[in-house]
Amino acid sequence: MHKINNGFTLIELAMVLLILGLLLSSFLAPLAARVEQQERDNTQIQLDEIEEVLYGYVLQNAYLPCPDCSDNTADCVAQTANDGVEDILANTCAVEVGNLPWVTLGVKSTDEWLNIFTYRVDDTFADRNIAATYGTPLQAGCVNTSATLNVSFSLCSDGNITVFDSAAATNTVAAFIPAIVVSHGKNFSDNVPSADETENLNSDTTFVDKDYSQESGSEFDDMLIWISPYVLKTMAVKSGILP
Repeated sequence: MHKINNGFTLIELAMVLLILGLLLSSFLAPLAARVEQQERDNTQIQLDEIEEVLYGYVLQNAYLPCPDCSDNTADCVAQTANDGVEDILANTCAVEVGNLPWVTLGVKSTDEWLNIFTYRVDDTFADRNIAATYGTPLQAGCVNTSATLNVSFSLCSDGNITVFDSAAATNTVAAFIPAIVVSHGKNFSDNVPSADETENLNSDTTFVDKDYSQESGSEFDDMLIWISPYVLKTMAVKSGILP
């Protein structure tokens, strides 16, 4: 009488585990993509809300907020860094690029990946001084009456921020921007940034906005919103801030 063995051989177990692994990996990949897309959708909602709040802040105060210092170097020595409160030094911004001042604005401090939003502003639109009577560059039609009491910018003021479609700065996406907000995306904490993402990390006035990409060497998952100088001035005129 033969003994019946109801168990599995090692080869059979290995095959089962292999099949389960393949099934699991095929399920997890699209799931991870869906999760990241939801995170990006939620962050875009945050950015849209921040944009509205920035316009509303101008309507109430006649200037944009200054950034919150992200460190205690240079003009930030006397300020409290990373507290979400705008940092002002002698009626001007302590820095023009830093953290979004989330406490000052009353918004959430971080994106869906728990990274603080980067915020850059042209001090011409954020200082507490009366605007100059001309823009940069000087615009045709700007006269001495274009400056308005207690308003930091005038109809002739141009922002100094430019957005390109790549770090090569070949094609301009938007120009003369007074303020911009950046979420550095999911890969901010764990990846070496691409050249296009690096452009959004330095302290200059140029930024990159392009389509999402996971191509090796050209990764880009940053998300940006900016304040349009024309919308800003139109709102200021309609509200009576500017004549």
